[in-house]
Amino acid sequence: MNAPAWQPEPPTVVVAAAHQMRGPLSSVRLRLELLQDRFENAADPAPGRELAGILREVARLSDVLEQVLAWGAVEHAAARAETADALTVAALRADAWSAAARARGAYLEVTGERASLVQQRGTLEQTLDVLLDNALKVSPAGGTVRISVHREPPGEVAVDVCDEGPGMSLEEIARACEPFWRGRAGRGGRGSGLGLTIAAALLGASGGRLELGARGGPCGLRARAVLPADTFARPVPAQACAPSTGGTPLLRTTS
Repeated sequence: MNAPAWQPEPPTVVVAAAHQMRGPLSSVRLRLELLQDRFENAADPAPGRELAGILREVARLSDVLEQVLAWGAVEHAAARAETADALTVAALRADAWSAAARARGAYLEVTGERASLVQQRGTLEQTLDVLLDNALKVSPAGGTVRISVHREPPGEVAVDVCDEGPGMSLEEIARACEPFWRGRAGRGGRGSGLGLTIAAALLGASGGRLELGARGGPCGLRARAVLPADTFARPVPAQACAPSTGGTPLLRTTS
């Protein structure tokens, strides 16, 4: 596994500019939507198609702004530490993404052990949302995105997200957390190029890290979120997850 070392903080002026652009962009979007309604039943469909294309680009710009604001929020968020069970969080996020997986003809599988960790509130949830979104975008039809949870010595919990996509080269991994940078698999699709930047910043703020592994075996890219273990947690029964038909994970207790 390779840890992307560059975990920058967003320049204050960039975050301020994103805040200032949010309102005008929303106004532009609303006006375009109203204009599109006027052309909905027009005899000439060309203006409506053109407006739909413009609205898609406006939506993409809105996504970028929201990602920039989320990036800035990591730096300024008040520290609110909490403990969480990594396997439960993984199962819940997989369930939340199961509809998106089915829409892409992919499956989600969650396995591992119960492991309590310490994080700033919502860190693992937000990180998994980034990693699952990325994994599903590159997964082939019929492919499986595998999430596994395990303890890492000394005193850490690791959550791996493994896809069956084309993976990343070592050169791409070295740049993966740069803001707005996108690898060859992500070019041409919708996205801001900030997801891994934000995930790395979130994990770093909780004393953790993001690791990326180059292609190996059936795994295209292995993204690993590492967070401090809750060393005061009481032992709990081991649990595992398995996908049901359709790919929705089901939590089950094993002895």
